[in-house]
Amino acid sequence: MACVLDYEIQKEVVPVRDRRLVSALALAVIVSISATGCFATVGGQQGAARGVVFSNTGGELASIFADTAYKELAGQGIQVAEESPNNEAKLTAMVQAGTPTWDVFYASPYRTLAKCDVLFERLDMSRIHTDALDPDLVTPCGVPVLKSAFVLVYNADKYRDHPPRSWADFYDPANFPGTRGIMNYAKDAGMETALLASGVPGDRLYPLDYGRAFATLDRIRPSARFYDTGAQQTQALKSGEVDMMLAWPGRAYEAAKNGAHLRAVWNQPLLYTDSLGIVKGARNVDEAYQLINALTGVPTQEAIMRRQPYGAANNKARPSADPLLNTFVPTSNVTGTEVRRDNRWWAGNLDEATRRWTEWVNR
Repeated sequence: MACVLDYEIQKEVVPVRDRRLVSALALAVIVSISATGCFATVGGQQGAARGVVFSNTGGELASIFADTAYKELAGQGIQVAEESPNNEAKLTAMVQAGTPTWDVFYASPYRTLAKCDVLFERLDMSRIHTDALDPDLVTPCGVPVLKSAFVLVYNADKYRDHPPRSWADFYDPANFPGTRGIMNYAKDAGMETALLASGVPGDRLYPLDYGRAFATLDRIRPSARFYDTGAQQTQALKSGEVDMMLAWPGRAYEAAKNGAHLRAVWNQPLLYTDSLGIVKGARNVDEAYQLINALTGVPTQEAIMRRQPYGAANNKARPSADPLLNTFVPTSNVTGTEVRRDNRWWAGNLDEATRRWTEWVNR
């Protein structure tokens, strides 16, 4: 017998200020009763449950998905269970054991490329509404869910009349003194932006010249602070712990909403996308396709753009009119040449790039 956790009742019974805590409570119940085949619901709908399990990043994006795509599917009798963070090591273990409990995975596009037919199912595109998606971003095992960029963000109070205007300035502590923030992952653009700062043209970044990149990164090593989570990035920007950051726009926007006086430099932002894939061996394939269509549909895509500084994957979605949010939207603000990440290069080179990055950070 299928049973249902009524998500709306949980929000009323438990006085929760943070939507993410509601999701965590719901997930805890899901885990505790997973053996019975129960699913969490959004919207309080009762009845026999068809379910789908979505592993994503959590945070504000998960809240947006709950308010839009999950409710849309609940109206069709499909209940979405959610788990975060979207840990690839856990995904790999699940798939290798032949017992995946996740159906849809929020991924980097180069991972759906590199692990196509390994961690991710090859997609039947006839079942996905791809007409309004950029065909260049659709791959055999992944479809785009949003567009963003790695961008230089700085403290406007610190630099006042002498602000940084390029990646060269980010890597020039003599003329632009101050602490720098970088995420502690090879994939988060430290090497690419260092190459741009050293004069490599944006269309000739790949294959990455590791020696040249790290020679440039060495200039800021004494003033660099490294972070492991988006929450740490937001806190560092909000508190003034760093004066400049190689940032995710969503995290910079969150800090600005909470009072940080930030500006973004839109000269050569490194554009990227996030992707959705169906887990290899997923149990709920039909529902997985329906979830992907709901996540990439206009209502969810417009909600993303109203609440976070991302570009839509769906070209029919209308952007937000919020001036603060639009300050950090890459698709609205590019003043210099934009640079596009080569996902195929990253698909084949992530492990080596990670090894090189880790050696540099830890030396």
